[in-house]
Amino acid sequence: MSSIEDAIQQLETSASKLKKLSVEESRAIRDAVKEATKEATSKVKDEYKEKKSQARKEARDAEKAIKDAQARIQKALGSEKAASTGGKRAKRGEREAQFVAYVKENPGSKLADIARGIGVQNSAANGLAKKTVAAGKVKKSKEKTYTAA
Repeated sequence: MSSIEDAIQQLETSASKLKKLSVEESRAIRDAVKEATKEATSKVKDEYKEKKSQARKEARDAEKAIKDAQARIQKALGSEKAASTGGKRAKRGEREAQFVAYVKENPGSKLADIARGIGVQNSAANGLAKKTVAAGKVKKSKEKTYTAA
């Protein structure tokens, strides 16, 4: 072989090595970027996780403070009911009689009005209404108003 052919072969070998090294370098850079991105992302997430946790705690505390303040205001205005002193339970049939009496005095009343009028919750009045309608003491219209039978 001549020196020119040797030089060409050496040039081709060097070019091949350079190409391999460039590919390896690109892969190494890509891997390094991936790893650095993972680490940076993890670090940032951890940092913000603590900050978000603190912000949530502050929001809960503020919400509790607002509710407490509302309760104090309502109590000061007297809109909150006084503590129960252990009132007596109504006797058997007493509420039903009150329901019928209210309907007789106020025909065409709606259930919520009757409940307020006799001093029971709507759910309790609903049970009373079903009993009195079934017993035929009271009639319920399509408009959901009650009249004495």
